[in-house]
Amino acid sequence: MKERFEQFKEFVGKLSSKTKKLIIAGAVLLITAAVVIAVVLNNQPYEVLFSGLGTEEAQQIVSKLQEDGVEFKYQGESTILVKKDVLDVTKAKLVQEGYPKNGFTYDTFIKNAGLMTTDSDKRTYKLYELQDRISSTIRLFENVKDAKVTIALGEESKYALDDSDKQESSATAVVTMNDGGSPTEDQAAAIQRLVAKSVPGMELDQVAVFDGNGNDVSVSDGETSVSGSDAEEIAAVIENQIEEKVHDVLGPVYGNQNVTISARAKVDMQRLIRETTTYNTPDKINQEDKTGIISHEDRSTENSQNTNGTASGEAGTESNADTEYGTGAEGTNNSSSKSETVSRDYLVNQIKEQGQIDPGVLTDLTVSVAINGENYGTLTENQLRDLVGNAAGIAAEDREGKISLVSAPFYKANVEETSGSAKGLDFATWIIIAGVAAAILLVIIIVILVIRRRRRKKAEEAELIAAESMEDSYAALQEEKEIEERLNREMEAMKNDKGMELKKNIRDFAEQNPEISAQLLKSWLNGGENNGKQ
Repeated sequence: MKERFEQFKEFVGKLSSKTKKLIIAGAVLLITAAVVIAVVLNNQPYEVLFSGLGTEEAQQIVSKLQEDGVEFKYQGESTILVKKDVLDVTKAKLVQEGYPKNGFTYDTFIKNAGLMTTDSDKRTYKLYELQDRISSTIRLFENVKDAKVTIALGEESKYALDDSDKQESSATAVVTMNDGGSPTEDQAAAIQRLVAKSVPGMELDQVAVFDGNGNDVSVSDGETSVSGSDAEEIAAVIENQIEEKVHDVLGPVYGNQNVTISARAKVDMQRLIRETTTYNTPDKINQEDKTGIISHEDRSTENSQNTNGTASGEAGTESNADTEYGTGAEGTNNSSSKSETVSRDYLVNQIKEQGQIDPGVLTDLTVSVAINGENYGTLTENQLRDLVGNAAGIAAEDREGKISLVSAPFYKANVEETSGSAKGLDFATWIIIAGVAAAILLVIIIVILVIRRRRRKKAEEAELIAAESMEDSYAALQEEKEIEERLNREMEAMKNDKGMELKKNIRDFAEQNPEISAQLLKSWLNGGENNGKQ
């Protein structure tokens, strides 16, 4: 570590003054930029996510935000704020999960309620802003390509004596999907909730959702979003339960491996609201009298009468005509008429019932049972049908048509049948099989020949390379041998040259210095004799 520090110190010492200043300035700018970015990120403006929330729902939303790691703030007791850069994404996710159930998704109207009622320009501007913000949130939904939201605000009557009803607010949302299809029911319900909760007083039924093809995909308030796959899943669960129950009953009697059960269920996924009114008459002695208690009855009667002589009333009553005095005429013609109208009301007992049928109601169920054997054993067919009907919950009057029973030996594949089926193959089939086998064999032979040819070619190439390598080695050895012989000849020549030169030098010395040469020879001879004497 110390050596590295010394190396760094030495490196810095070699830098020029100008370079050091540039490095320091760059470091200062980098630190400053990092600090500014950190301050900006930590001081992003917070905007309203939801407002007007209840305490329980606010806690649920806060828990969702904490699970997703979204920073938030409280404003008052019913308003939640999040950072602006995650506002739309967070809102879209929570709306799809069914929040908020109460309160508002935007505070545009709450902040500007007083201004909007008096300043139409600002009110219109705020409405456009709200529509754009809702549209941008819908575009964040899965597979949504584009969304346009239009809101029509309701207006109250401007006159105190005007009894006309208030015009309710309404909205439409046109959603175009990437695949050209329609939003799912969950998405449509989320869009309706998002728009309705953005405008005070607006209900889900007042928001219409259309796809890019102009089809209305709105979901009624309180309607359960159920798809075809949900219906199939519910039906499958019911079928499995019925099969298990019937199998539990028949398994101990025939053996689990000897009973096969199949149930088929139909489920109604529509939500129905049914209203029934029942009328009946009060208890009477005469059960055929259906008049009930008289409350109102209309009846009309008319009676006319022509008489000769004095007028008289109806039989059994006093005369209702005045006393007549004769005028001298023999006879007179009198006529009278009478009409009567009666109105009566009859009261009967009335019972009104209203109920709601939720989706997922079982409307039809059929069960088929197959038993391995020639008969039903100790049980009769009716006993077996009743046993299955009670286990499946099928009414007694419907069992004949909804329960099917069959007893027959179960099929078992064996070797004899397999060989018999093989023997039963016709000549044409054998020809086809032989042709396919020959084609496969031909392909295998061709592949083997190609592989052998490639191997032979590789072997020849390897031999050629080895021969070339040996020739190169032999040439190198010959060259080395020639070089060695040449060097030996040169050495011998050098040795011969030195010997001749030495002999020449001795001869020249003897000729030039005969006395010295004679003395040397004498001393050599004397030296040899002395050595011999000793």
